[in-house]
Amino acid sequence: MAEHLWVCVDSNEASQQPEIVNYLRLSGCEVEVRRLPVCDYVVSDRCGVERKDALDLANSLKDGRLFNQAREIAEAYGRPILILEGRLTRVLRRSRMRPSSLYGALASLALDYGFSIIPTADAYATALLLQRLAYREQVEERRPPQLRSVSRRMPLEEQQLFLLSGLPNIGRSLAEELLRHLGTPMRVLEELASAEVRMSRTGKTRRLEGPLREVKGIGPKIVEEAKRLLTTPYPSEASTEGESSTLIKYLGSHVDEEANEPRGS
Repeated sequence: MAEHLWVCVDSNEASQQPEIVNYLRLSGCEVEVRRLPVCDYVVSDRCGVERKDALDLANSLKDGRLFNQAREIAEAYGRPILILEGRLTRVLRRSRMRPSSLYGALASLALDYGFSIIPTADAYATALLLQRLAYREQVEERRPPQLRSVSRRMPLEEQQLFLLSGLPNIGRSLAEELLRHLGTPMRVLEELASAEVRMSRTGKTRRLEGPLREVKGIGPKIVEEAKRLLTTPYPSEASTEGESSTLIKYLGSHVDEEANEPRGS
């Protein structure tokens, strides 16, 4: 009988790397997609995994993100892992970065932040590695498959971005653009809730009215979905009537799982 394995995937990573999520599910893993405060994948209470392709590694080193991310992951998880996907040599040939800088950064991740650095060739190999990490941690080491709470306090500007990027189809980049134009999260929410979408005279296109028209990346569809989320009463009749039986089944199955789940220390 196959062992039940669990992998949690950050929602941004899942949207950008659907192949990895699909491969994990095909391998029999239960994949939970949610917004993670740090890292891209979690396979146990002590093991957080960051995945970077070779180009992303070089770019994050240039813009200063790499070591901030490393510090946060190392503070949250006792066994941090960096999956390095793709070929570094190809990136070095195409960029102006010195090999000593890139390999020096990898040395710092290993020695200063305690990262295990594991290379993979592609998305399939990455998914296979994650599945084996989950097996080692959850089956062989009997580590509890759960998220660690992050004790660090998120800066105010990060909390604002986190709040807005949770709206439908509004990621971090668009949240930043909205705040640059409108100033505060409250103003953004007010404009989304009151925005008007009008048809053109020809009836073939729709357009936004008001301040949101000036925000790059915002369109009628995004505004309509956000407005529906912000203005629909909770709970809506449709959701309570259509989903009540599903909710009961969901809660029942999770009660059974928790009753049979081994407790971690």
